[in-house]
Amino acid sequence: MSANLEKTYNHHDVERRWSSAHWESEGIFDAEHFRVFEGGKEPYTVLMPPPNVTGSLTLGHVLNHTLQDIFIRYQRMSGKEALWLPGTDHAGIATQTVVEKKLREKGVSRHDLGRKEFLEHVWKWRDEYGGLILKQLRKLGISCDWRRNLFTMDEGASKAVRHAFITLYRDGLIYRGKRIINWCPVSQTALSDEEVIMKPRKDKLVYVRYPLTKRPGEHITIATVRPETILADVAIAVNPEDPRYSDLIGEMAVVPIAGRHVPVIADDYVDVGFGTGALKITPAHDPNDFEVAGRHNLPVLCVVGRDGRMTDEFGYAGLDRFEAREKIIADLEGRGSLVKVEEYEHNVGYSERADVVVEPYLSEQWFVRMKPLAANALQVVNDNQIRFHPAHWISTYRHWMENIKDWCISRQLWWGHRIPAWYDQEGGIWVAESYEEACHLAGTDKLVQDEDVLDTWFSSWLWPLTTLGWTGEQAENDDIRAFYPTDTLVTAPDIIFFWVARMIMAGLYFRKDVPFRDVYFTSIIRDMTGRKLSKSLGNSPDPLKVMDVYGTDALRFTIVYIAPLGQDVLFGEEKCEFGRNFATKIWNAARFVFMQREKAFGGMDEFGCAYQCFNSEAMVLSDAERWILGRYHRMLDAYHKAFGQFRMNDITRIVYDFFRGDYCDWYLETLKIELAGESSETRKHQAVCLAVYLLEGVLKMLHPVMPFITEEIWHHVLRREDSESIARSAMPMPETGWHDRGSDSFELVQKTVSETRSIRAVFGVPHDMTASLIIRAPEKTVRRLFSDNGAVVEGLTKCNVSIAEDSQRPPHAASAVVDGNELFVPLEGLISFEKEIARLEREVNSVSGYVRRMERKLANKGFVDNAPDDVVENERRKLAEAKSNLGKLQANLKVLCN
Repeated sequence: MSANLEKTYNHHDVERRWSSAHWESEGIFDAEHFRVFEGGKEPYTVLMPPPNVTGSLTLGHVLNHTLQDIFIRYQRMSGKEALWLPGTDHAGIATQTVVEKKLREKGVSRHDLGRKEFLEHVWKWRDEYGGLILKQLRKLGISCDWRRNLFTMDEGASKAVRHAFITLYRDGLIYRGKRIINWCPVSQTALSDEEVIMKPRKDKLVYVRYPLTKRPGEHITIATVRPETILADVAIAVNPEDPRYSDLIGEMAVVPIAGRHVPVIADDYVDVGFGTGALKITPAHDPNDFEVAGRHNLPVLCVVGRDGRMTDEFGYAGLDRFEAREKIIADLEGRGSLVKVEEYEHNVGYSERADVVVEPYLSEQWFVRMKPLAANALQVVNDNQIRFHPAHWISTYRHWMENIKDWCISRQLWWGHRIPAWYDQEGGIWVAESYEEACHLAGTDKLVQDEDVLDTWFSSWLWPLTTLGWTGEQAENDDIRAFYPTDTLVTAPDIIFFWVARMIMAGLYFRKDVPFRDVYFTSIIRDMTGRKLSKSLGNSPDPLKVMDVYGTDALRFTIVYIAPLGQDVLFGEEKCEFGRNFATKIWNAARFVFMQREKAFGGMDEFGCAYQCFNSEAMVLSDAERWILGRYHRMLDAYHKAFGQFRMNDITRIVYDFFRGDYCDWYLETLKIELAGESSETRKHQAVCLAVYLLEGVLKMLHPVMPFITEEIWHHVLRREDSESIARSAMPMPETGWHDRGSDSFELVQKTVSETRSIRAVFGVPHDMTASLIIRAPEKTVRRLFSDNGAVVEGLTKCNVSIAEDSQRPPHAASAVVDGNELFVPLEGLISFEKEIARLEREVNSVSGYVRRMERKLANKGFVDNAPDDVVENERRKLAEAKSNLGKLQANLKVLCN
């Protein structure tokens, strides 16, 4: 490897050289339990939310996995045995849907193949395409222990799933029963509440008359958005406190079209303010109606089938539920039963996967009793044993846990963990690890296994355990003892119930300990107009293309930089120009430093010896060096505190501001001046070593965010083997003693340089002309400071500097005051007074006119009284800024005219 970097930063070359394959082959990211037990290292574990095996990389993945990578790389460099556990989810519905679609293209259905052959097709598809997301994540540079990659259908994970089901069943926490569940007519399976997306929908609110059997000519009117379910009505309910209907309670009414006689009942559930205050009760097609029916011992009738088509005996069988709805409305009108129809907007549940309206469906399913599990899971969060970042998600979590419902865990699919339950010929249920065990328990081999599989989340809630090798056969193993509980979970807030809460429950139930200590909820990524990124909207950039154009480090840095904790992210791929520019800045600054190293030392061996012995404490420091070391250690302190407070975007801002501002704009500029001067060889060696020392520190701090470019440059700091990695180097720590070592001195030099540059810019002094700068400094210490740093001030301002205790102001000199010290820049001979006076007069006239217009506007009582407060305040702010600018222009004009 050459001593210096290539002239131009090429992210393609750098990422190719330091690919994940290289890091993996060197075992850089491997974690071992023996280093915890025998080496005494503190463990740190991150749990990857397993992406769906059907998935491909999104910007959500980029943000989530970059944050995880930042945590793990930082802790690894902080000396911990850092383990990042990767894996993928079998994604039951999604995967089966993909494979069934491919089979349909060939004219084949899963039922044509049978279960066994269909599952062979699914496994084949998984082997061919299921690893795509992991390949893409590797391109992102994430530092998992890939040896431990787990698939939720692997044998070890499957054993754990069976063990969990059997244990919960035998403990009375899993049961089979009839309930109204969310049913997807397209996927033909039950859905949990969390798999249902509520969307606004406009429907018809239909008002229907039900004749009263014992009161000729009288009727009771109900309002419904589902007239197709009238055919399954078994009662009409009213609120017992509603005086409109108190005399009708106990009467019988006739269901239109069906002709069924049903009772009018009283129930507190009825909302007197909705519709007419009378509610039709259809237990098989509404979960609340099902509860009412249970309280009143009502029958349950079903008229909508599993495919969303009618199954009634009144002439609508076979029609789609929505087609039947329109036909029934027309028939009600024809019979004289229709009162009116109104447009009604309400929230309706849609299948998350199929995007169709969910059908409430009465079905026999398997459930987990959640309330016994939720109590402890809520307690550990309330007690701060698990911390949420940001903390406001605790209230959301608490509300859900306090109102939790039983979890429907059975799915009418073939792809997934088949429920380990068998039925004998008498209907008895035998839950066991295997068919053989079930036969032994039942005392017969005439058993049939349940056809359903478990909800995908039933394997995912065991993820903190199964990734560490837990199968349930033994309580623990070395990895569990070393790395459980895990430390940080990074996840999206939309799966706080799907996954986070359930993992907490499972960890407490099966391991008697929390599964993680901290949960970091990522931001929602939106486009520049505020819309959530979506393939259907066409506003979701392809991360792989963004990485190809701008570089992976640029994307990683940018997306974290713009993602404050708890706030949404507005992302446009053009924002990655910022990250790419920063990467280029790092590259160019490092290249400059290495060039100075070559000039000062000649060879890498000579520099290596000097650098290994370098100690900034032993140096005689310049004011600039003392200042930059103070700034460096303050920055380190802020950086580590930001990590401790989970302020990930702040760590990028902290390092960015230091490197671009303090290091490049100020320190390296002073270094150029020093190395070009008459300093001794020893002094120049020390200065270069300090520049490299600070650069290496910044590289280490940036490495968790920008792993590729930092690895490349770090290998050029010293002659290092490819097997070495910055990822295994020690993260620098702040030394508090530097905070107060006279940084004020150089800050005065900085202010002086900035004011002088401002004077030159304001009066249009050409860049190539050398001006004079007179510094009138009353205090002796200040004069000595400027004398010591005269070369720096002259080099950074392109001025010849003279320092005096007291001196007259030169004619036509621009001036400024910095901390009580006066600066004068004589302008004669530098600019054309005539042209500059004419320019300033034009600006004075323009700004004066603007000030007068603004004053008239703000004197207008009608505007001030009627305009919004923020508009008026903004106008006042603009007037104040204009007046300030006018004062400066008039002062500058006075300098030239006197």
